[in-house]
Amino acid sequence: MKKLFALILILALACAGAACAESALPAYAYPGDDPIEAAVAEYTAEFGPGYRPETGSVSIPAPIILLVEETDDSHCRVYGNFWLFNYVLNGATLETISGGEMPAVLTLEKTENGWKVTDAEQAGDGEDYAKDIHRFCQGNEALETAYYEAEDLDNAMSWNVRHRFIRDYVAANGLAVEAYQDYGWDPIPLSRAFMSEPITGSLEDGSYILRVQLQPDDAGEWRADDMAQDGTVVKLVSAETAGGVLTVRYDPVGDGQMAVYLRHFTGIACDEALGFDLLVKDGKIQEVTGGSHTASPSDAELADYFTGEWLEKDTQFTVLTLTQNPEKGFDAEIISPMTHGAYICRATLYFDCELNAFVYDNGAYYEVPITDSEEAELGDPIVTNAGGRLAVIPDENGMPILSWYSELTPEEPEILFVRAE
Repeated sequence: MKKLFALILILALACAGAACAESALPAYAYPGDDPIEAAVAEYTAEFGPGYRPETGSVSIPAPIILLVEETDDSHCRVYGNFWLFNYVLNGATLETISGGEMPAVLTLEKTENGWKVTDAEQAGDGEDYAKDIHRFCQGNEALETAYYEAEDLDNAMSWNVRHRFIRDYVAANGLAVEAYQDYGWDPIPLSRAFMSEPITGSLEDGSYILRVQLQPDDAGEWRADDMAQDGTVVKLVSAETAGGVLTVRYDPVGDGQMAVYLRHFTGIACDEALGFDLLVKDGKIQEVTGGSHTASPSDAELADYFTGEWLEKDTQFTVLTLTQNPEKGFDAEIISPMTHGAYICRATLYFDCELNAFVYDNGAYYEVPITDSEEAELGDPIVTNAGGRLAVIPDENGMPILSWYSELTPEEPEILFVRAE
């Protein structure tokens, strides 16, 4: 295990740079229900005591599992970066005293008592680090990239795993812990939401199981692809929620490769999508690579580019005004004068990361008032619940054009808008 703490994040000097432990912390034990993650976590945690000088400290793993590959019914290989951190308790905060990474491939064997790690092939130091990871991946470029992403504790994948393992440890032991803190950094409250919903995947008896820890304050909904179309090599068997966890199961129906997706919807818009590449061989899902991640920018980021006034590209007469909605999304108003349609359209738009466009399904069209008075009322809408999208395309000079599609013109834009000067 020489590599495990070859990268020391914090020099663990007794009572220097961190408070001495105020009380003994319970030993770590995996509290979840994923048998492979359990074997990996408990294997990693065993090595912590040799690297923590503080009495009463605890070792909590953060195993970032990148790929689980079944070699037969009772053996598998787990590719990942298996982080481990040591903590002491200071008030209501777990303070990190040391920690490090272990990029490796673990061999697991299924016994009567569950899975057990029987071998660990670790990446070496210096020049050997990159060479070993390249060798581990055997030409799988996506997996190789994932190894290097797992070096970064600030990316969503790594951060979420560490955050989840600490929260689960605190909850399982009934501790009055409110935050954890690395030396020189601000405390991170355990109540903080995950960077993206924490999702874990595992191969179980030839099926692929995805588990999503749902957040109580999340008004959106995760949905799994329904693989009902012809020619698929896996099918969606179930997607059920129990105990705050969405469990999705895919079963093999033929040999080959394909991707499955989990998508998070806020109303009509997909604001986050995750893809997982599956390999089915000999009637079993044997390999998972992923996942790819697509997420919408925040409304605040989009507002910098899109709020304001836009003019119909050719005539400059029809006007689109975009304002950020105080709750979520953007309010759009299109005023088309008497010479160009004589209507006003209003809708709330939401950015959809999959379409790379704003979408709406609550649009309303009104007749343009005959009077020019600002106090003139529009009256009842002549069309309600209209839907469509607002796509962003560049012109020949790379400047943005907003392309407005309605449900009546889903293939061709109804109007093209350019930024008003």
